[in-house]
Amino acid sequence: MNKIANTLSGLVAAGMLLLATSTATHAQQVCASRDHALGQLEKRHHEKILGRGLTPNGKAMFELFVSKSGSWTMLVSHPSGRSCFVAAGDSWHEVKPLPEGSV
Repeated sequence: MNKIANTLSGLVAAGMLLLATSTATHAQQVCASRDHALGQLEKRHHEKILGRGLTPNGKAMFELFVSKSGSWTMLVSHPSGRSCFVAAGDSWHEVKPLPEGSV
């Protein structure tokens, strides 16, 4: 029974990944110079950087911006200086990390 449940879980996860990927490829991506993108996040949404990380190949940097009101934006920036908006939303709230060893 466990083997079946694990297989079904894997299939559901793969399906969700395919759906997210295909949806993202059909969406029009909004890109601008990094300076302009950061200016818009601050001016229009009052969002500030919460964190950032590099992709494994080092060719892109993902950043998460949030505002006190709960709006958030995910931005990907490339070494060329071009940044693209990946996702945005509202109702952001921070979650305290679980104590080490609790999972």
